[in-house]
Amino acid sequence: MNSSETSAGTSLKPFGWNMEIVIGVLVSLLAIASLFFSYKFPSTGLATDIGAARFPQIYAAALLVLCALLISRHLIKSKQPPAQEAEMPAVQEEVRSYGRAFVGITSSILALAAMPYLGYGVVTVCYLSFLMGLMGMRHKLWNPLLAVLITATLYATFSVGLNVPLPLGSLFE
Repeated sequence: MNSSETSAGTSLKPFGWNMEIVIGVLVSLLAIASLFFSYKFPSTGLATDIGAARFPQIYAAALLVLCALLISRHLIKSKQPPAQEAEMPAVQEEVRSYGRAFVGITSSILALAAMPYLGYGVVTVCYLSFLMGLMGMRHKLWNPLLAVLITATLYATFSVGLNVPLPLGSLFE
């Protein structure tokens, strides 16, 4: 058995933690932070306008439901009797990089918290460049160029096309 294989009934638990639960909790915290910050989004005052906060709130609620499903699925799976686990065939399981997932989720929370201060443009370019590097794309020219293009496209779509106000940042006002 090599390092990428595990026997039936065992799971990968770096540092003694169950990483499915840890990731579920961290992503839930991100969704809660998104809900918290989206309630501060300005409204237009039009009776027919649902406001800029509605879409982040819907996605955050869906994310909370998915995290609850992930955690409950793991808890239900862990309560199965050992006899059932022993009957399951051994499968190769890829050793996951939980550290990268943790860093990615943490950087999402930090980017969300920094946006009111530094603004949408600065935070999104830095965040996207960092995530591209974290996921293995480490080109010194393409990472920042793609981050700027994606940020500009999102800005044009939401700010210009949909009239959704994006944070300018208190440092630049």
